[in-house]
Amino acid sequence: MPGRKSSNNDRRVDDRHEGEGLFMVFENNLVEVVDISVGGLKFKRPPFDLAPGRRFSFELRSAYEDPNPLAKGIAVVRASKEDWVAIEFVRPTFSLMKVVGRHIGRLLVGRSHLFRH
Repeated sequence: MPGRKSSNNDRRVDDRHEGEGLFMVFENNLVEVVDISVGGLKFKRPPFDLAPGRRFSFELRSAYEDPNPLAKGIAVVRASKEDWVAIEFVRPTFSLMKVVGRHIGRLLVGRSHLFRH
């Protein structure tokens, strides 16, 4: 499938897509998204530890559209490595999924077929 990265130890069920142009804001930190799926994302690790199991609030922003102040959510850290952190969305909101869907749509077909721009 397009955008899919697989490995023998990949526990994600949802297709991964490049995160270029997406940023996550949490606890006064702005981090660059590495890859994203409908279930969560991976971002470049900030200069502090985020242990697996930690929950936090965040906002997702796209360089390709105006900020959506409702694209907020709760995340739980699933994995933390030297250069990246993987999070799972906890009960994601429609507004958050709109930003995710538009981003994935831009990658796959040039624009999202799910949501109007």
